[in-house]
Amino acid sequence: MESIQSPKPSWQLKVYPLFSLLGWILIAVSFIIGLFVLAPLATNYWGGNTKAVRDAAEVGSTLLSQLQTLTSTPRWLEPLTFLGVASFMLGIALEFSSIPNLLNNRGKVMGMCFPLIVKHGDDQAKA
Repeated sequence: MESIQSPKPSWQLKVYPLFSLLGWILIAVSFIIGLFVLAPLATNYWGGNTKAVRDAAEVGSTLLSQLQTLTSTPRWLEPLTFLGVASFMLGIALEFSSIPNLLNNRGKVMGMCFPLIVKHGDDQAKA
C-alpha cells in the first residue's frame, strides 16, 4: 500500500507573500506621499493664492517651487503606484498558480483513501 505524503510546497507558495506585501507597501507609500506632501502643497498653492498672484510669481519664488513640486511628483508617483498594483496582482497570480498542484495531491490522497472508506462503511453496515 502506498503511503500518504504531504506535498512539497511549491516555489509560488514561498514567494507570493513577498510580492503581495511589496505591492501593499508601494501603494501605501504612494498614498502617504500624496496625502502628506501633495495635498498640503496643493492647498497652499491653489487655496491661498489668487490666479493673478500665481501668474505674477517671479523666478525663484515659493509659488513656482510649489508648482514645480506639484507637477513633477506625480510623474514618478503614478508609476510607483502602478508598480505596487502590478506586484500585488503578481502575488495573487502566483498564489492561484499553486492551486492545481494542491488539488492534484488531494486527488491522489482521496484515491488512496477511498477504498478504505468504502471498506469501513461496509464493515459498519454489516455490524
